[in-house]
Amino acid sequence: MIKHFKILFFILIFTSTCFSQTKSFNFKNDTLLLHPKFSAFSSFEKENNNVFLLGISLKLKHNQKTNFYITYDYLKIDNIKIIKNYYDSLSIYPNFNNKNVRLRYSINHQFNSFFNIDAGKGNNFIGEGHRSLLLSNIQAPYPYVKLTTKFGKVTYKNLYSTLYNLNNNNLVKKFSATHYLNIDINSNINIGIFESVLWQSRTETYNRGYEISYLNPIIFYRPVEYSMGSNKGNALMGLNLSVKIKNHKFYGQFLLDDLNISRQKDSDKENYSSGFFQNKYGYQLGASFNYKSLNCNIEYNQVQPYTYAHKIPLQNYSHINQSLAHPLGANFKEVINIVKFKKENFFFSLSSKFIKIGLDSANSHFGQNIFISDFNASNEGAQYSFGNFNGQGILTNMYVFEPEISYRLKHFDIFSSIYYLKKKSDLVDQTSIYVLFGIRNIPFSIFPF
Repeated sequence: MIKHFKILFFILIFTSTCFSQTKSFNFKNDTLLLHPKFSAFSSFEKENNNVFLLGISLKLKHNQKTNFYITYDYLKIDNIKIIKNYYDSLSIYPNFNNKNVRLRYSINHQFNSFFNIDAGKGNNFIGEGHRSLLLSNIQAPYPYVKLTTKFGKVTYKNLYSTLYNLNNNNLVKKFSATHYLNIDINSNINIGIFESVLWQSRTETYNRGYEISYLNPIIFYRPVEYSMGSNKGNALMGLNLSVKIKNHKFYGQFLLDDLNISRQKDSDKENYSSGFFQNKYGYQLGASFNYKSLNCNIEYNQVQPYTYAHKIPLQNYSHINQSLAHPLGANFKEVINIVKFKKENFFFSLSSKFIKIGLDSANSHFGQNIFISDFNASNEGAQYSFGNFNGQGILTNMYVFEPEISYRLKHFDIFSSIYYLKKKSDLVDQTSIYVLFGIRNIPFSIFPF
């Protein structure tokens, strides 16, 4: 206990006097912003459980049109069992990679009122909710180039990324190209059209490199994928919708990975069963309500078995063993409730997540693990598998409960929170509880769900 307080007291004094505020330096037309970052908290359990995040970010504004940004983070974790299990399973830290350091950088240039380019190494997010089923920012940073064209109520984005699979501690390169067309119907209604394709850089027989066909900024990827064969890439399509009513927002997403309606031709057969494994999709429904200092968010996510996976595992929708969309992968239903309240310098939040997910046992694949070929489906028929349904496999209930209270000082927060995770199925009944106390000047959570 004394050791905990010594560590926290040292960091509190050191950061509050030296590193806790943003420094600004002006050089003619340039402005340099220096922002040290820290988050340190301990869990008062039998063992010494500490997490430290120390980092620094630099941002240079040049002539109001060009911004340079770089940030470096160092992560230190002591005896957090849930993180140790996560690392043992995937060989990575949540939001990091297989190392405990993270480097992100970018250069952003606004050519005119219509065109912008952003290039660097980082993450991207598409959506209005707590989660995204299209593209999320929960994984390690990756190299990218993003082109944004805006005219009137239409915004069109092209995102080209270099991704990696972590295979036997070796990084195997793959690429992705993404289009996102965003239309403001009016000031309250917004709709977005999404498509993305991933392909591996090298096969067993030759080095493919970058497919020039996917550089086309306006073409639909699904016809290209069909024309070149499904071995050439893994294409996904989706929709994003949001509607604002006063201070409230209603939103949703639909993600389509694969759809095979030809199976319906077999419906007149006596042994026909629905649930063909190639009908892979997910959807999200959510609402956010704001009243004075109170914010409430409720969200539902559902992703069918084998979604985001591919018959060639290197072409799954992931980066360094983390999903590019939802952290749970596939084959789940999830309800999220988040309540936030502010009173002067006090901040209160309560987050709860209820999840039903179908997990695999040894040597089985019921669709949750996106890193296994979907042609290895465990239901009858394997690559012609039918009768699949959400939650198949080992149906597991997960409940996550996170209350938190924080107090804002001049340059940092003091906070205390609880992380409660309950997992229960016919095979396991596990409960993890962490009572946390710490300081920070940036929001940060190490927990994966």
